[in-house]
Amino acid sequence: MNRFWSAYPLPWRWIVLAGLGLTGCGGASQDVAPVSGAVTLDGAPLPTASVTFQPKDGGRPSFGVTNSQGRYVLEYSMNELGAKVGASTVRISTQSAGDDSGGKASKELVPQRYFKEPLEVQVESKSNTIDIVLTSK
Repeated sequence: MNRFWSAYPLPWRWIVLAGLGLTGCGGASQDVAPVSGAVTLDGAPLPTASVTFQPKDGGRPSFGVTNSQGRYVLEYSMNELGAKVGASTVRISTQSAGDDSGGKASKELVPQRYFKEPLEVQVESKSNTIDIVLTSK
């Protein structure tokens, strides 16, 4: 299994595949804006975390994975960066299922309360920098 897929927990892989399957062949969407930022947990960067923005009014989610500094850039489709403009529910996860080459599954570092009560953000019709600050307490 390649590195891209091992960054996503097993349930998110199906969401990624579904999102990619819905990708159209048309031009850039008018209702999608660039989104990037950083994810921190207790003030420290959160590396290799999957970041998902799900529009509150429906539609395709956007995905990204944080780098070693906790920075992410969202992808709306294979050909378009960003997220749908409007309110979105944010889901962050560091859990992975491991890989076929014997790589170990990773532990979930994001506190459970963020799964029970996900964060909500507003994506505006401009370039967006949305930093996500998580705390363990």
